[in-house]
Parts: sequence; C-alpha cells; structure tokens
Amino acid sequence: MILPPQETERFYRIWFALLRFTNEQRHLVPKLPAQPGKASLSPSVTNTIRQAVWADDPLRERFIAENPASLSQADLEIVATWRYRIAGDFFVLRHLKKYTIFLKQGTPDRAYGVLGLVSPLEDIVGPYLPVYIQTVLLPFRDHIIYDGLLAMDNMIFGSGIRRSLNMAYRDAQEREGIITSLLPSLEPASADEARKSIRARNANILTAFRKALYRSGLSPKMVEQHVGNMESFANTFLLDQDPPRPVLQIEAEDLQAYLARSIVGSAEEKTQVTSFTRFVRFLYDSGRLAPETVGDLQNFLKLHRRHGGTR
Repeated sequence: MILPPQETERFYRIWFALLRFTNEQRHLVPKLPAQPGKASLSPSVTNTIRQAVWADDPLRERFIAENPASLSQADLEIVATWRYRIAGDFFVLRHLKKYTIFLKQGTPDRAYGVLGLVSPLEDIVGPYLPVYIQTVLLPFRDHIIYDGLLAMDNMIFGSGIRRSLNMAYRDAQEREGIITSLLPSLEPASADEARKSIRARNANILTAFRKALYRSGLSPKMVEQHVGNMESFANTFLLDQDPPRPVLQIEAEDLQAYLARSIVGSAEEKTQVTSFTRFVRFLYDSGRLAPETVGDLQNFLKLHRRHGGTR
C-alpha cells in the first residue's frame, strides 16, 4: 500500500528540487537547503511553496526546461506528467491491500487507488473511515500518489452520508472501475479489452439484480430467467455496439432495437419486457440510474405493452 522505498526516495528528490526552484523564483520562504534531508521542512513551509507550484504551470515547465537540479531525463518526464494531477477534496473510503480508495465526487463520481509514500495511508488518516481530506493526486509512473501533504477534516459522518458515499463508490466501480493511473493511455484499449472490462462490471450489477429478485419472493426459475434475459442483453447486444457499452448506459432506443428481434406478442417477447421492467425498477431502487433515464425507459416499456410491441 506504499510506493517502493527507492521510488519514494526518487519522488522526494524530484519534488524537493521543484520546491527549491519555485522558492528561488518566488522568494516565498527563507532559502531551502541544497539537498533534501539536510534540514526538515515544516508542513507550513512546504505548503506555502507547494501552493505556488500548483498555481503556476509555466513555472513548472521552466523547471523542466532549465533543469537546475540536473535531473535525469526520466525524472523530468515524471515532472511533465504532473500536468495530469487532480487536486481538491476527496473522501478516503477504504484501505485495501493494493491501495487506499479516494473518492472524488462529481459527474461522474470517481474512485482512485492511491499509494502511500513513506508510511501507509492507513497510518496517516487512521482506520476509522470515511475521512474528508484535501490533497493533490499525482501520477508517478504507473501509480497514483499524493504530493506529500494531506489536510484532514475531523468531521463525523452520519449514516445517511456514509450510505450515500458507499453508493457513489459502488457506482464508480461499476461504471469505470477503480482508477489506478492518471496518465492517458498511449494506445486506446482494444475492443476485446474493453468488452472484458465491461463484462466484469456487468457481472457485479447482474449479481445484485439476482439478489434483489430473490428478496422479492420470485421462484428460482423466474429469477434465473430474468437474469438470463438481462445478461443476454448486456453481454451480447450492448457489447456488440461500437464502441461496446456497459449495461448502465442503457437507453430506450436499445430496448426498442433489442425487442424488435423477437416476434410481436410471443411468449419470449412478453418475458423480455417483464425482465426489462423489473431490471429498470431495480436500477432505480438501487440508485444506479438517473431518474430521468429511468423515466424514459419506463415510458417506452408502457407504450410497448399498450400497443402490442409496435415497432
């Protein structure tokens, strides 16, 4: 859950050089030592310079161009990737074996897998989650780290907020998975790779759908029939689109095109309509789909039943 020690040392060496250069240009605090480790920097001093670093990208670009610390080209390339940083407010939600989950709320919500530096993040923010923090996430090769400073708020969250955050985390996982790199991909994922990722996320949603159907009291036969219908729709029809799409991107036009494959009024079509009706309701009840999208889907299904499957 931490960056390898040699990589942590490398980060701090690069980071200190950038802080020192920024201070020399902006004269924010007394002169810094020539090398990291010669004297400790207080968090307040570091934060003063750090704010100037992130507020002035041209200054960071000058640092790369002038290379006052004689860094290697590989080190300078790491500094260049920091234009992909993400700054702001996050919720620390989970300490997992590989990383700690930082949730950033937005449209959409996103979950990031972040590594600690010298110490695991659990030692820094504590085991009692969620915790509200402010920091800057940085790409560091194939990992996500932070810039060494965390501002934590000791607020206590009620059950309603915790439930909302857990739902946001679940949705982020199901929509795009946990993000473990901030760097743009050099090559777009192949269609096969995209389908594999989508199929895995669809499986989580269909498992939750199955559990909801069992809780509703349906027989095992009906449960598996409805889940099978939705699995076929998700993993054949939607995955065959260009580009392939996850089931959470379902639209009324998809239902129309998919149901057009069945004979109007047949038992197969009627069962499919019932499966879609239950699935859309499940997506709404579980907060997985926006109310306006649910409304469009439900209106289509009502009209479809009313007019006998009119194409």
